[in-house]
Amino acid sequence: MDILVFPVSRLSVLGIMCLLTQVITESVEKFTNKSFINPVFLPSVTNITVKRGSLAVLPCSIQYLQDKQVVWRFVDEDKFLTIGKKTWFKSDKIILEHLSQDDNITNWDLLIKNTEFKNGGMYECQITSTVDLTKRVQLNVLETTIKGDRSIDRGERIYFVCNVTGGPHIPTDITWYKDGRPITSREFPHAVITKYKSSVNNSSITEFIVDRSVFSDTGVYTCKSKTVETAEAQILLQIGDTVHVKRMFEDLKEEKREELSAVYSSGSLQTSSSSNNTSMSVVIKFVFILLTLINR
Repeated sequence: MDILVFPVSRLSVLGIMCLLTQVITESVEKFTNKSFINPVFLPSVTNITVKRGSLAVLPCSIQYLQDKQVVWRFVDEDKFLTIGKKTWFKSDKIILEHLSQDDNITNWDLLIKNTEFKNGGMYECQITSTVDLTKRVQLNVLETTIKGDRSIDRGERIYFVCNVTGGPHIPTDITWYKDGRPITSREFPHAVITKYKSSVNNSSITEFIVDRSVFSDTGVYTCKSKTVETAEAQILLQIGDTVHVKRMFEDLKEEKREELSAVYSSGSLQTSSSSNNTSMSVVIKFVFILLTLINR
């Protein structure tokens, strides 16, 4: 059997190489085309803490979503909130904020207005796909309050209670401050601070106690967390001395009564000039008392 051998020219070799190059290029483009890439979640915060009554923004950024849908779900109640750009759960407090960016990136942020304790929990951003594509975001809603007397007399007891409420993820690292400075045992040796956690209403409680107050205790007291910025509350304390002021007022009244009694007992009525002098004397003494209290 004869074998025919055809001579291969240099041009034919170049043609075959060009054909192979084109086939390889088309194959690479086919498999690298964005339509064949699965959607991916971009990095963002997954634990958010807000004050009660404020706006909560739960982020969800996705790249290469293509024609798939995004769904927000409240995991704690197994409730769908949004499907695509539509709000599935009818509420004026829930809003979906959609924004398209470059590089096939889209934002599907869930906004919750006027947050309440019941809004706290686990939320899930899902992509409708045969593959399980989900991202979870924990929302914590906190309320921080301080209770106590805002105005007391010198020597009376100072008692403040700071209460941080908001579910199982409340901070426990609550610190007391006075006029912006941390309250330490070195600078405030007369103060006692206690801390404990209440399981009744899921709250972190800390107390600030001073048995006998002094004028220098006047100031702005703050309780706040070192790790959670939203856990903070303030109260202004004024230290006075109403008992001393009342005693001085009584002395002034008694002194004025004695002066009037002396005038009438002499058998003559007090002139307008002498009356004004007496009143001026009382005013001067009252101002002196106030200046003395302020400089203490």
